[in-house]
Amino acid sequence: MVLMQEVFGMGADVSSPSYVNRGKLDERFKNALSSRRHIAIHGGSKQGKSWLREKGLDDNAAIILQCVPASTAESLLRQALGRLGVQAKLKRTTSQEFEGKLDFTGAGELGKWIAKAKAEGTVSAAASRGTDTEYEPIGQSPADLSWVATTIAASGKRLILEDFHYLSERVQKDLAFLLKAMGEYGLYVIVVGVWPKDHLLTYYNGDLDGRVEDIHLKWNDDELATVVRQGCDALRIRIPDPIIAELVKEASGSVGLVQRLAEQLCRAEGVDKATSSWSMPPTIGTRDSLDAAKRAVAEQMEGRFQTFADNFVRGMRRLPEGLEVYKFLLQAATDASDEELTEGIDSAALLAAIAEHGGHLIRASDLTQALDRIDRLQVKIEVSPPVLTYGKASRRLFLADRAFLFFRRNGEPRWPWMSGEPEITNDLSAGNPLIIDEDDTAQVNP
Repeated sequence: MVLMQEVFGMGADVSSPSYVNRGKLDERFKNALSSRRHIAIHGGSKQGKSWLREKGLDDNAAIILQCVPASTAESLLRQALGRLGVQAKLKRTTSQEFEGKLDFTGAGELGKWIAKAKAEGTVSAAASRGTDTEYEPIGQSPADLSWVATTIAASGKRLILEDFHYLSERVQKDLAFLLKAMGEYGLYVIVVGVWPKDHLLTYYNGDLDGRVEDIHLKWNDDELATVVRQGCDALRIRIPDPIIAELVKEASGSVGLVQRLAEQLCRAEGVDKATSSWSMPPTIGTRDSLDAAKRAVAEQMEGRFQTFADNFVRGMRRLPEGLEVYKFLLQAATDASDEELTEGIDSAALLAAIAEHGGHLIRASDLTQALDRIDRLQVKIEVSPPVLTYGKASRRLFLADRAFLFFRRNGEPRWPWMSGEPEITNDLSAGNPLIIDEDDTAQVNP
């Protein structure tokens, strides 16, 4: 018996009947896995990035690492080795060089296999420096990037860096430079995260041009409608085309949101599993049940966006400088049209909108600095996943979470930076300043 929650909702996994292979993305991902290239999977929040990866690569065939703001290249590589039973002590000597020790005593036969492969020349020639100590089969051996990369590659598992967007820009750039060398040593990495434009890794390191398969996940209305219809077929129900069209319109291109709306529509209609009807599937979905579904999803989102607003206000109150810029930036962004937010607001157009909201004294340089820091600021104030993101290459501010558009239409937002709200001051900046420069390593307590 097919249960409704197995078909619709955020809990539906890659085996869900509503899963859609769009534009042969599954085949493209599998082909990329067999190529000698890194893979970048990116797009907005809840766009099926993990779905695509899980469909083409089983978790047992991967080393999956969750990036957090405190992660560094060294800590991520140590974690990856630790998953293989290899204890590592690593430190950086130059931008792309490591030194330290690898202890294979807990890695079973992996250490012996690597040493034998190196001695026989069956691993990348670039990975072998020809020193006797490199062929030690077990115990402690000198570690450099070639050893580290070859060890991970020899496991037969693909290294995956999830939530790449949570890393500081410095670490993202760092890893972009390391990825070129890793590829030369036979280690190809999958990077997954929220960013709006293609070729982020190549932007940080031009040497990666042609070495990264860039997969940008976006959904059109027909594809979202197919998600709903396939789910209906599995549950043996029918939703009228006008109601499906309304679900798709409200989703604003987000597959996660159309899944949530379809789930709540079924709940409003009392559908919790596949019907027993085969010849004449019952029709569900009326204006009343659609409105109930939208209310239910909007109520679920209230905590998310209330936290977004509250954390931003706390963060602004702690800013030693730049408070006015962020206040007007957020006001202009939250008042922007759906199209502006999804296509990206050019920084010059954003400055003009800020002036219309009363921020005449905000200079272009002030705004650029604030935009450069908007991603780091959200990490520091624990807005997760990010709501807004800035593309430096395009100089545009984008909406990272399209659920914001739905909540703005169907919820009851009252943003504290809106005109007429109580004045926000930086009264907490003296005792508990918030420093958002990327080289800041202090603990932050929003």
